Amino acid sequence: MISSTGRLNIAATAQRLDVDNRIPLRYYYRIADNILKQADIFRAEKNIIDLYVMLLRFSGLVSETIPSHRDYRASLQSQKVYLKKRLLNALNELEELKPAVQQKINEINRRYTYQSNSLQQSAVKNQSLTYHSMTKAVRPAAREFNYNGPRAQQFSYSKPMEEQFRRMSLNLLRPKEETLSKHSILGPNGLYGQWQPPKTNIQVQYPSNIDLTPIEFPSLQQPIEYKLPGKNDHSNSETEASSMESTVTIDNCENSQKCHMDEPLPMISFEESETIPNITRQPSPPPVLAEVQDLVPAISPQVTEGDCRIDNPSTDGLVPSESPLQLHIATTMMESFMKLAKSNTERNLETCGVLAGSLKNRKFFVTALIIPKQESTSDSCQTTNEEEIFDVQDTKSLFPLGWIHTHPTQSCFMSSIDLHTHYSYQIMLPESVAIVMAPRDSSRKHGIFRLTTPGGMSVIRQCQKRGFHPHVQPPDGGPLYNTCTDVYMNPDLNFEVIDLR
Repeated sequence: MISSTGRLNIAATAQRLDVDNRIPLRYYYRIADNILKQADIFRAEKNIIDLYVMLLRFSGLVSETIPSHRDYRASLQSQKVYLKKRLLNALNELEELKPAVQQKINEINRRYTYQSNSLQQSAVKNQSLTYHSMTKAVRPAAREFNYNGPRAQQFSYSKPMEEQFRRMSLNLLRPKEETLSKHSILGPNGLYGQWQPPKTNIQVQYPSNIDLTPIEFPSLQQPIEYKLPGKNDHSNSETEASSMESTVTIDNCENSQKCHMDEPLPMISFEESETIPNITRQPSPPPVLAEVQDLVPAISPQVTEGDCRIDNPSTDGLVPSESPLQLHIATTMMESFMKLAKSNTERNLETCGVLAGSLKNRKFFVTALIIPKQESTSDSCQTTNEEEIFDVQDTKSLFPLGWIHTHPTQSCFMSSIDLHTHYSYQIMLPESVAIVMAPRDSSRKHGIFRLTTPGGMSVIRQCQKRGFHPHVQPPDGGPLYNTCTDVYMNPDLNFEVIDLR
């Protein structure tokens, strides 16, 4: 119902259902009843948009699909009269709802447009901030007040701030000169004073005898010897020693600017990082474990493929979309079904069951697992009394939500027979799923599948073959069926088992 442009499109959801004469006419009557049942729930929840969509579906089904069925003319007149009466009621309600629904749709579309524009503006702003950070624009000084208005107004804004700082500084006591001299490396006169040498009569005299033996530094592991670089020539050593046999005083340094400049500096080579022993290194901070919140909700999505994700967009929780509604299944239901099928599985016989449930707040909940009478082989399973299943669903007011069956000897996939079987379930309700349990498949024990729309549904509708057979690829080039991306395994959901065998 959300179009490619992002706008709400009701016509996309209320498309006409093509008739399939292989499906008995009574199935289409049940489809009409299920649509009206959903409409009643949406009406009670004041969900006028989904209610409007259900009424559109019902009117299209009754006025176009059902009359085109080959068995319609031979059907009972009472059924025709009943459907026409419900159709008139639906059309009248559609006319009453149309203004409110149109207003709601306009609000949603405006909201979407506003959000889309906000996202675009945010993206442009982020690009601008990135550009300014890369150009490293010079920031104003901390005490300056940056104002880009007229110059007269700029002074009027900056002067009060300077005056405020001046007043604050007047309230502080000025430190004494003695305090300044103690804490300033420039002395009491600061930058304005002239440098004077230390007043002392003690001369600094360098030693005349230089011991050029290798200097040993203590090491944590073993003593390391450091040798002077260059050639180990005795004449060079004497030259260096004689050049350092001068007594230099501070007064001589004042009279000569070449003091120490003509002397060759002692060159000691530190070759490795070990040459600086006894280094006290600050310990690195330990890695901090980031706070990890429990992101798995109470209702976690059942994802069986790496690329599967929940894709059920809605604007405010009341807006339907082209993708089906969420389907919730109890986490223990599959295990319970495998216990019921254990005897057949040990004999390599398939077992099937029917899923049924309720609708609330645009979510379907599987609340019943019905095990019907059935005939099974190693690669097929077929129910023998469908009327009993319908009676249970009607008595408990349940929606048909799909089916579950085992593959005791095969892998987890949908066979051609499975695709034709599930086609009838998905015609009844688009949200219906097919669950395959494959206990001997080491890579995948179970799968939750649904025919693709319109690709897989159109291929199966046009296929007239029976038994195991290959299918052509859908016209759009996609698969015939996919893993469901809107099914949730709900640990808080209760269900009942109804074994009709």
